[in-house]
Amino acid sequence: MKFILTCILVLTAYLVHGQQKAMYTQYMFNTLAINPAYSAVDESLTFTALSRHQWVGFKGAPRTQTISVHTPIKESNTFIGAILMNDQIGEVIKETGGDLSIAQRVPVGTNSYLALAINGGASSFSATYSEKYGESPASVNDPVFQDANNMKVNLGWGAMLFSDKYYLGISSPHFFYRDINSIAKTNASTAYRAHYILQAGYLVQLNANLKLKPNFLIKYVNGSPVQFDLNASVLISETLWLGASYRTLDSFDAVAAFRITPDFQVGYSFDFTNTALAKVQKGSHEISLQFRLPVRGRDHTACYF
Repeated sequence: MKFILTCILVLTAYLVHGQQKAMYTQYMFNTLAINPAYSAVDESLTFTALSRHQWVGFKGAPRTQTISVHTPIKESNTFIGAILMNDQIGEVIKETGGDLSIAQRVPVGTNSYLALAINGGASSFSATYSEKYGESPASVNDPVFQDANNMKVNLGWGAMLFSDKYYLGISSPHFFYRDINSIAKTNASTAYRAHYILQAGYLVQLNANLKLKPNFLIKYVNGSPVQFDLNASVLISETLWLGASYRTLDSFDAVAAFRITPDFQVGYSFDFTNTALAKVQKGSHEISLQFRLPVRGRDHTACYF
């Protein structure tokens, strides 16, 4: 029992200081969650829901749910988005909140655009180590395992260069992430470290019924190893996406998405963990739903990114 408890506490500390913010295998179908400038890529009113259950079979494994929506503003080059998030890490840490974003795009050549965006929001954060573990290391005077129940504010930014054939984005969606009570304190310390994300993808028409889309994502957090996520997917007859990914320091992943209609898509991914955690869990599941609606005055064509 002590061994299991120690594993959970060490894992929780690792998640708080390492991963910190949720990771997604289907980032290519859930891009607003990692780059607020993505709203400028799609000309439609788009709804996306995603649920991730990480490390199935491991007690207290992370679970994340997001719901997002983004849309252009009439016929302008301004786009807005919103995202709601619920993130459970272990048995003691929970965060629920939301962000609003606004993006502006400008043409930068033939059929290419540059979009810049900012996002901001708030969340409720709680950590109840003492309730779960009593006289464990959680109750010792260690700042890592101190109970917390507060409101946090968040500010982020993103930029994306794109056309109908490619995208290249850089972002820090939680660049400023602080306890609301410490904002006015210039010497306030925080364990959070900003995440910087670089991502790109390219669409290749192989033949009349087959498209290939390689993607990559690079995440940098000061004090942690750089993480690479490499993915390649094929779209068969405009209906079925099939792909595979490799995430350094974590897993090999299988990704599939079925377009029930041109505007309604269901996605699923499974992560095969390739770390020591593979011995105590059964992989990670992720399910997504996406629905698009036309906006008057906009070109409602298929969006492959």
